[in-house]
Amino acid sequence: MKRLLAVVLVLFCLSPLLSQTPARARRIAVWGSSVAFGTGDETNKEGYTGLLRELLAPRGWEVFNQSRGGDTTITIAPRFTPVGEPQTGVRYLTTVNPGYVVIGLSLTNEGILEARTTAEKDAVFKQYADGILGFVQRARQNNITPVVALGYPRMSYTPVEYEYVKRMNVAINSWDVPSINFLGALDDATGRYTIGFDSDDRHPNAAGHHELFYTFVPSLFEALEKGKPIPSRTKATGFARVAKGGTPLVFEPQDTMHSFALSFSVQAQENGNVADIAGHLIGAAIDAKQTARGGTIQSATLTSGNVFGASVMVLNGKLTYRSANGMNLISEVNADAKWHQVVVSHYLARGETLFFVDGKLAGRTPERLQPSMFTIGGGMRADYKDLLIYRSALNEIEAEVLNAGKVLQASLEVYAPLTDARFTEGSSVENRAQSMSSIKVGKGQITHVDQ
Repeated sequence: MKRLLAVVLVLFCLSPLLSQTPARARRIAVWGSSVAFGTGDETNKEGYTGLLRELLAPRGWEVFNQSRGGDTTITIAPRFTPVGEPQTGVRYLTTVNPGYVVIGLSLTNEGILEARTTAEKDAVFKQYADGILGFVQRARQNNITPVVALGYPRMSYTPVEYEYVKRMNVAINSWDVPSINFLGALDDATGRYTIGFDSDDRHPNAAGHHELFYTFVPSLFEALEKGKPIPSRTKATGFARVAKGGTPLVFEPQDTMHSFALSFSVQAQENGNVADIAGHLIGAAIDAKQTARGGTIQSATLTSGNVFGASVMVLNGKLTYRSANGMNLISEVNADAKWHQVVVSHYLARGETLFFVDGKLAGRTPERLQPSMFTIGGGMRADYKDLLIYRSALNEIEAEVLNAGKVLQASLEVYAPLTDARFTEGSSVENRAQSMSSIKVGKGQITHVDQ
């Protein structure tokens, strides 16, 4: 793990600095291979691409499906723009005149499974990274704002390929380009699809496509339209000091959120709640469903249940996650005068929450949560900085990268450094994520403290 983290951090250091150019129209092209095309969606509604269209059409956006099954970074290249007269039936990118493109390819098609030796797999890894980066640059040269969909599961992945996918996802996360964290929605913890969300070895079913769709930050394209830059660490100093009582900082997602991750740094020395998560429990039933071709698949049906409350707290002097069912995941980390970084990472599809403290896994618990409110502070006197909320779960490598001081931007809806000069009830704090979402200052005493 240490060697893998070192490789990831090197990739961060070598990240290219790519400049954004103004986009043209409110036209989004999803340009990729079979999953982007919608393969596996037994309802024949174009999978996550069709769902993105349904979400954004009332908001004034057009979404075009320019994908083709089986494409790699090599075979998709001629479909960027036609040379001469466009070929009939070919889904080119530029012919729909997009202002934005979602690049949706996979390491699977690139040949990561077929590569036998480490050298061969490394070559596939490099070819894929170079290819995606080339499309990012080419899109910007054509005044198209790029977004990259990260890798996703495959049923035939071994632990070896799983590590390559996680490495690639963190590497792309380090580039100056927005991205979407698909793996954090459907990963069963081995790199394979969670049962009930897969159509076959390669593709998600309709339920799986829904989970991929939920990883899109709904206001991402509006934020890009307004020129909001890739999130980065602020140069401002200080942090937020919160007194006991009230609900000092509140985030309420305006669109349905499934898998998520909540992260922040805290100094706390008393017993009590540090942060709270509220919403509804989700039930899951897996049944046989018929496909359009007459076959059957196992598909998950999700239902909303009772309200829940979960918390990050200090319990008997230890940083702890109390789950929706009351189970305590007690870390070995003492709450003291030092800064400690916390990550609550929830995979709705597989029904599991992971709790990390200072980049190390402190425990895991089964539960399915649909959050509707995140509350930071109020349970004790404590200090906070670097609040992040993702629309996708984070794995152990991503938790380590966050703890190393990097900002992962894939599916990031909130990044509040909490260095604001003042916190006024009812106002919004700075959000450096590429979203238009607001974190509100609620009731309670919260002040800026210089470091």
